[in-house]
Amino acid sequence: MIKRALFILLFGLIIAGFGLIVMRESGFAVFSYGDTTIELPLIKFYFGVIVIFIVLYILFRLLGYIFRLPSRIHSNRQHKRQLEILIGLESSIIDASQFNWEGAVRNSTTHVKNSPIKRAQHLLAAQFAHKTDNNQLRDTHISKLRKLENGVHLANSAEADFAIDDNNADKALVLLRDETDENIVNLNTRAKAYMKVKDVANLEKVLAKLQIHNDKAKRLRDTVITSLEWLIHYHDENAHADHLTALWKTYAKHIQNNTSLLRQYVHALCKNREDTLAEQIITTHLKHNWDEQLIQEYGLLTLDNTGQRIKQAESWLQKHKESAGLLLTLGRLHKAEKLWGKAKSYLESSLSRKPLAATYAELADLHEFLNETTDAQRCTKKGLHIATRDQSLKTKRKF
Repeated sequence: MIKRALFILLFGLIIAGFGLIVMRESGFAVFSYGDTTIELPLIKFYFGVIVIFIVLYILFRLLGYIFRLPSRIHSNRQHKRQLEILIGLESSIIDASQFNWEGAVRNSTTHVKNSPIKRAQHLLAAQFAHKTDNNQLRDTHISKLRKLENGVHLANSAEADFAIDDNNADKALVLLRDETDENIVNLNTRAKAYMKVKDVANLEKVLAKLQIHNDKAKRLRDTVITSLEWLIHYHDENAHADHLTALWKTYAKHIQNNTSLLRQYVHALCKNREDTLAEQIITTHLKHNWDEQLIQEYGLLTLDNTGQRIKQAESWLQKHKESAGLLLTLGRLHKAEKLWGKAKSYLESSLSRKPLAATYAELADLHEFLNETTDAQRCTKKGLHIATRDQSLKTKRKF
């Protein structure tokens, strides 16, 4: 608007100058009020207007600056405070990356009293305080978070997760009682809580929802796997064969993608006489991913298709000639078919690749059946030695 007014005045001045040159007369601007008349040369009039306009413009700008000065000072202070808050959050994250949890707590609450992001600051402070085992400080920040607008749900979610770490699953479930399952963090916490209180039915319901979000975070994947391990063990110990087979219908992908979990599941199926499903799983898996433990389970299946399994195992032997587990399985299968010579040959070949306690046990049993007492005792002794050594190594790894 100001630029437009200046342009109009300048344009008028140009016209006046042009008129002066052409007409050799500048013209007059006449102002009359009652008996008073003032005449000004047109050029002076335009110059005067422009000067007055510029003076007024500068004056109003100056007055505007003076009137806006308090708000500008307040805005600058607020901007400075927000910058300090961001710097504090940056420092807290850096401290956390260096496991300096105390520094992280201190820096995360910079200017929290007047902060526009109080929820985030109290939540971070509570998380960092939890890392230092300072439960009192952690609970203080949770309490402050709960009092903020829209802070109740965040506080319940965080406190429930802390309760799981404190081995207080009942408290976690109480805190999440009225919380929605749309929050995947709450689903994750509920799954952990149900495992601790051994609530199988609710764990299976929550796990069905949680596994949909499996790919979103490692923490979720770990909980899904841990939950499946827990359910497999529970159903195995309680001989719930139907529940075991039902797990495969829903969680086949998760079980297949985790070798340790797959081994546990197949072993549980074999113990509970679900050998048909176990055979299907082993056969499918070994086509693309060879596994020494699974091939040993293959030889322990109690099915009426031993001849068919021998053919399958012999076909695998073409690619896996050095597999001690496969040779052990072939020995077991031929032993089941009462083909003693072949069974003994395969078992001895397995031992030449890798001495396994299970192989010595099978060979000892075969020698005993054939009245070869000395060889049976020798194999038993070696098998016990290997079994004891392996158990000792497992115990050391735990510690």
